[in-house]
Amino acid sequence: MSAKAISEQTSKELLYKYICTTSAIQNRFKYARVTPDTDWVRLLQDHPWLLSQSLVVKPDQLIKRGGKPGLIGVNLTLDGVKSWLKPRLGHEAAFGKAKGFLKNFLIDPFVPHRCMDVGDVDAKAQKLLVGVDEKLNTEDIKRHLLVHAPEDKKEVLASFIFGLFNFY
Repeated sequence: MSAKAISEQTSKELLYKYICTTSAIQNRFKYARVTPDTDWVRLLQDHPWLLSQSLVVKPDQLIKRGGKPGLIGVNLTLDGVKSWLKPRLGHEAAFGKAKGFLKNFLIDPFVPHRCMDVGDVDAKAQKLLVGVDEKLNTEDIKRHLLVHAPEDKKEVLASFIFGLFNFY
């Protein structure tokens, strides 16, 4: 959890710049930013995948739990995204006592997820305690945190967790 609120776009860029630098984790995040000034022709030139994938669209303005007030469009085509954005982009919205204009949105590829009960995460999660002056290494991560991960994924996951830990 960051100590200061940052946008999802900023967090993705930080992850890519500082963590996804090893060959094991070479994964450039796919997303497109949309504002009221977006040139859709240019956006498609920069992000041709928008025409060939199912998409998710959501505001990127530090709004928590955007799904509850209907602020996440899921499994849409690009035309569906445009239709979904029409009544929202640049318009005022209220969230509890707060009001503001929705002016920054992200479009991501849609990835279907199986429903799963993740309740009581603290009780179910693997733990690895690392002292303030201690160093973390990928072998400890694999041995303590990734005991249930598939063997062929452990190296990539350990490298990512190691980078994330060192970043924060």
